[in-house]
Amino acid sequence: MKILIGYILTYLYLAIVLIFTTILNKKFNYKEETTRKLIHILVGFSWFIMVYFFKTSYHLIIPPLTFIFINYISYKTNLIKSMERKKHNTKGTIYYALSFTILALITYLMPKFLPYYGIAVLTMALGDGLAPFLGYKLKLEIGNTKKTYSGSLGVFVISILISIFFNMYFNLGYTFFKYFLIGLSSTILEFIGFKGYDNLTLPLGLALITYLL
Repeated sequence: MKILIGYILTYLYLAIVLIFTTILNKKFNYKEETTRKLIHILVGFSWFIMVYFFKTSYHLIIPPLTFIFINYISYKTNLIKSMERKKHNTKGTIYYALSFTILALITYLMPKFLPYYGIAVLTMALGDGLAPFLGYKLKLEIGNTKKTYSGSLGVFVISILISIFFNMYFNLGYTFFKYFLIGLSSTILEFIGFKGYDNLTLPLGLALITYLL
């Protein structure tokens, strides 16, 4: 029964996020880029629902796996406009769900991987998701990229804060130096990911690094 409730609440939460952002887009004229990033941030919190109800069972894999297909259909048909860019030049939403799925699979196979899965997913959701907002006012781009110094600094700080939270809860033994390495690694992994690939490089790379630390 608990598993069933977990599925219901997970999909209900995700549906509410999509409906909410669609309303912002259509009724209140929020830009697609804004609603897309809101989805990017809010979907990450589904991790807490799934972990609470599913623990490290195979059920962790099912919701993000279904969203690989949903996001692919939306990418091809513009089904969920609040989630897509006007110019379909990135598969970022698909990569987001793919990373979520890969990390869930690893956690199912290696239950001790759970905290690193959480750090990676939430850093992708909050760090990468908030970076454009943090860099909006101070549009000091790094070279010829669309990345900004303030956005990269935001990823650095947010990844450290998330790591501190998980270290307190799971007692991972992180030190000040390790926090710095996590922040630096997150910044580099987010920076090298262009056209949505940061949704692969950041969570997958960071999960591996935090696990090895």
